[in-house]
Amino acid sequence: MQYDIVIIGGGMVGASLACALRDTALRIAIVDATPIVVHDDPRLIALNYSSYELFRRLGIWPELSSHAEAIKQVHISDRGHFGMTRLHAHEMGLDALGYVVPAKFINAALSTVMQSQPKQAEISLYRPAKLKHLTQADNHSSVVIETQTGEITLHAKYIIGADGTHSTVRELLGIETKTEDKKQSAIVTITELQRSHHHIAYERFHQSGAVAMLPLTGQRAATIWTDENKTIQQLLQLDDEEFLQTLQKQFGYRLGRLLKTGKRHHYPLLLVRAEQTLKHNAILIGNAAHTLHPIAAQGLNLALSEIEKLSQVIINQPEQPDWQQYLDWQTQQETTSLRLSHKLPDLYFKDFAPLNVARQLGMIGLDIIPSLKRRFIRHAIGTK
Repeated sequence: MQYDIVIIGGGMVGASLACALRDTALRIAIVDATPIVVHDDPRLIALNYSSYELFRRLGIWPELSSHAEAIKQVHISDRGHFGMTRLHAHEMGLDALGYVVPAKFINAALSTVMQSQPKQAEISLYRPAKLKHLTQADNHSSVVIETQTGEITLHAKYIIGADGTHSTVRELLGIETKTEDKKQSAIVTITELQRSHHHIAYERFHQSGAVAMLPLTGQRAATIWTDENKTIQQLLQLDDEEFLQTLQKQFGYRLGRLLKTGKRHHYPLLLVRAEQTLKHNAILIGNAAHTLHPIAAQGLNLALSEIEKLSQVIINQPEQPDWQQYLDWQTQQETTSLRLSHKLPDLYFKDFAPLNVARQLGMIGLDIIPSLKRRFIRHAIGTK
């Protein structure tokens, strides 16, 4: 039960890290509380170009490509106000700015690739298993996990906490968090369209939230509606036809008539930031380190950029990684993502006449000034 790395959390983040390290000689254990790979995960993931490139390099993309729809243009508007911003892939010399993929296919693809041969790393999977205890010494850590056959102790040089917003690793390490409740929630569903989406992702802001319509395979769109908790609860109470009519009114007819929506899934929105992401030889990544507002689709993309950097540090310095180099980089990335994810709601969800005018002029400026637009796109797609 001696490992180089124990990853707590076998979801998209933990499994991606294991895939990134599968061509090393490391001994890796993954501990996950769910009994099987989650094939019914209803989340709809917008991967930016950098995340697509990582999945391609790791050999995951062939498993995903048939389920992914390209985003070739992003259209940003503010309901009831003039001005808009349009971002095009061809302006960056790319085929796509990113791709939209249902989470269940990402989970399945990661599981397939992680366990496929050939691989150099020894990857052991403990599932279902719950983390019960964590102790740290100067140069190693030990975790006690509860499995269906009893408790097992695993020893490792490094512990990676990839176990989400309500991280047990973070709790056992005694790491405090800063939580900001914007009193908002999101509805996620799939909408069938009357006409083609033409690979355009729409983000339409309104006074208290936003509606995103992202291209999916077939004549469908991933619908993410964020709003105040009270409004979201009212929307959840509507029957399917009433909800469809309300969505049509709020979003408009840029995609023609909306024909049908699927099951609605509800997610509360919080900003959760760990006070520290490294404690001795344990490090937090993904939502365990920072849970972001989904409005700029930065959550998983930030986690995947962390995985790429972290895996490079571990591969280059397996005996004594330069954690400070990684932490400095992580802090910078987190700051950029927070600006996109949490400053946007602050900017758009305020109805104040001078701010409204400034906001619309800013959108027009972003749309017509090439250098400003390219810089914004590079930040959004993770290629800066």
